[in-house]
Amino acid sequence: MKQNRSGCPVEEVFVQLGGRWKMMILSFLLEKPRRFSEIKNNIPNISQRMLILELNFLENKGFIERNVYEGKPVRVEYSLTEEGQYLDRFILMCREYGEWIRKREMMRDSFNHCLWNVTFFLN
Repeated sequence: MKQNRSGCPVEEVFVQLGGRWKMMILSFLLEKPRRFSEIKNNIPNISQRMLILELNFLENKGFIERNVYEGKPVRVEYSLTEEGQYLDRFILMCREYGEWIRKREMMRDSFNHCLWNVTFFLN
């Protein structure tokens, strides 16, 4: 493993899992194994090329595995490895924090809208 620059363990998390898409992919796979098309259709705005790159990265790092099932047509599913499943609490905490941020932003927007209305009507 390449030594991180600062020695901070949090930095290592972001080296492994940083970026826009990795945590979204892992979060989606936390529920159950998924086919490529399921992942693509449920992660808005990710290009096919970027999804392939991110899946390859996560597979090479040992977080996910690619399972090929014979048949016609051949079926390919991605699932979390044991190491990937180890992230379950971290992923769930990220989801909770994301929901908290959304609610906070909605409250701020609502407050600012009300404040604007009051200011408008007082002038």
